[in-house]
Parts: sequence; C-alpha cells; structure tokens
Amino acid sequence: MKSTQFLKDWALLSPASRVLVFNAFSFNLGFYMLLPYLAQHLQDLGYSSWYVGLIIGLRVLSQQGLFLVGGTLGDKFGYKRLILIGCLVRIAGFLLLAVSNDFSLIVFGAFLTGFAGALFTPSSQAYLSIEYPDHAERNRVFALQNLCTEIGKLTGPVIGLALFTISFSAVGYCSAFLFSILFILQWYYLPKEQQHVQDAAPQAFWVEWLMMLKHRAFMRFVLAASVFQILFHQLYLSIPNEVKIQTGDPSYTTLVFLTSSILGVLLQLPISRWIEKHLGIAKGMGYGMAIMGCSFLALSVRIEGYPAVSFILCASLLSIGSMMVYPLIGAHIPRYAGSNNIASYYGLYSCIGGFFAFIGNWGAGWLLGLNGFSSIWLWVVFALLGIFSGLSLFNQVKHTPTATVATAELK
Repeated sequence: MKSTQFLKDWALLSPASRVLVFNAFSFNLGFYMLLPYLAQHLQDLGYSSWYVGLIIGLRVLSQQGLFLVGGTLGDKFGYKRLILIGCLVRIAGFLLLAVSNDFSLIVFGAFLTGFAGALFTPSSQAYLSIEYPDHAERNRVFALQNLCTEIGKLTGPVIGLALFTISFSAVGYCSAFLFSILFILQWYYLPKEQQHVQDAAPQAFWVEWLMMLKHRAFMRFVLAASVFQILFHQLYLSIPNEVKIQTGDPSYTTLVFLTSSILGVLLQLPISRWIEKHLGIAKGMGYGMAIMGCSFLALSVRIEGYPAVSFILCASLLSIGSMMVYPLIGAHIPRYAGSNNIASYYGLYSCIGGFFAFIGNWGAGWLLGLNGFSSIWLWVVFALLGIFSGLSLFNQVKHTPTATVATAELK
C-alpha cells in the first residue's frame, strides 16, 4: 500500500467522513486492546471454561443480535446521537469489566460492551453511506474504512498486551479512557447528519422490519452475503483447532492472525483499486467469496518440516478474499434501502450474519469434535459454500440496476 494513495483518498473525504473513518481505527483499537485478554482475565479470576464461554458468547450475542435494534434507533433518532450513546455505553461496559470480580457484574459489563457496538456500528455505516451517494466513491470510502479497521485490530492487541502485563484493570481503564476521548471528538467534530424528508408518515418499527423481510432482492443478497460471516469466523475456531491438531503450538495461531492483519493493512487499498479498474463489483464479490471458501483447502497441504506453510497460505487467501468482498458488501447494502432507513438495513444484515456465524461455528465445532471425523470434509464444505455464495452474489449484483432497488417488489 502506498502512503501517497492513502493520503490522496483521505484528502477527498468530507469532514464527517474523516471522523467516521478515523472511528474505524480508534473504535477497533480500544476494543482489541481488551477483548483478546478477557478470557485469560476470567480464568485468572477462577472461572471455569463454561463460564468464560458464556460471558464471551453473551458479548457476541448482545452485539450481533441487537444490530437491528441499534440500526432502527439510529434511523429514528439520528446517527450522531446513537454513535454518542454507543460510546457512553461502551465506556460503562469497559469500566465494569475493569473493576468487577462478581459474576453478575462481569456479565452485565460484557453485555454493555456488545450492546454499544450494536448502537454505533449501523449508524456509523449508514452515516458514511449517505455522505457518498455515488456507488464508486462509496466503494473506495468503505475500503478506506476497512483499512483503518485492520490497523486498529493490528495495533490494539499489542498495546493491550503491554497493559495486561500491569493488570487487566489497566487495560479496562485505558480502553474506557480512549472511548471517553472519542466521545468528546464525536460531540465536537462529527456534524449532525442531514435530515431526509419523509416520503410518508412514519411507520411503526415492526412494520419496517416486516417490509425488509419481504424485500426479496435484499433478502437474497443478505443470505448469500452472510456466508462471509461463516467463513471469516473460522479464524477463531477451525483454524486454531487445526493448529492444535497438527502442531500443538499456539504460536502458529498468533502467526495466522498477524498474517491476516498485516495483509489487510498493506493490501486493502491496492486490491480495492484493482477491482475497480479490472473486475467490477459483481466479479469482485464473486471471486472474493470463492477465494475465501477455497482458502481452507490449503489446510490439507502439509509439507514435512514446514507446518507453518499451510496456515500462512490459508490465512493469506482468506484475508485476500475478505478484502475483496467485505467493503463491497458494506457499500452495496444502501442500494436496497430508502433514504430514511439505511441503518435498519445494515442492522438486519448484521443480525442475520451473526446468526450465520453462530450456526457455522456451532456446526463446525460439533463436526470437529466427532471421533474419527476427517477435517478435509469440512474444508470441502467451506469451499463449496464460498463458491456457491460467490456465484449467487455475482448473478445478483450483475443484474442490480444502477439506481437504488429500494422500491423492488416486496411480495
């Protein structure tokens, strides 16, 4: 990635977009300062693996499961307001995790950290999308946002590790302090979004949710795009499990995460530029999802004396496919929404994607736990999922009209 290219893209951003893109870095920096060390902290407090899994699972569920609620609230009360409230809720969650040893308070703190993400993430995405109605420009801005996300994910655990050597409380206090600064920055520097004129009288939220579920074109896109969540979340389950089976050395898992994050920082903008110039959105989504699925086949390649090769190859292909697909999905969703409910569409996609991720992790974990099960069959399943999802996305996006499809048939 050339620094001049990053600076050129940054210079083209509107004032609000600069704050929102910077949020992608800073929100993930603060989050990943704490999250990787939460499980170890809970074990140090004496909680069993079952309790640790319950707490971390609740955090994921409170975020993914409530995205639709957060998105709808953003559409109703304003995106800036929900971003500010989300910052305050995450500050409270981090502080509870920093000071609490009591199980109920830890559970509440974990819930708040997840719920905060459900509040500000859909509103941040919706705000960024309305700043760039032109689809090509929106693709570039979402790619820049994804780059900043990867930088935050890469640097957050490093800073968190340094603080964790002091205490977990230091991690929690510093993460809360960072979000306090971000709250102030949002308050003063994030402009209030322009209010769109209502085309009709406001509807009850459940009526809007039902209309989204009846939006055939959008739901077909969401079901195909949510396969991304199944494949990407195997970074946290199937790949570490394979590392344990093949090597028994957890340092290879760290190598996988480093490979993914470093490639994300270095290649996100060049890959997005290459797709824009040579592939187009439909092929970019289709090839990217297929590459993600087929990346797991690399885990079946074993070179004697060089166990890291298969893991690095898998992580590299998975990261490249993710960089191709993820920004395009985020930039494409507003084409199905009206001007007054963009955050709700983002929220519904994230909810369904979270459900896919849960089912994928549960199913993969169950299969990998069966006696005598060969993991090669799971890699084949992931490859087929990626290929079929890629074909579906290619066909859908290729035939999507240039104008918004928010008025598509809702029967």
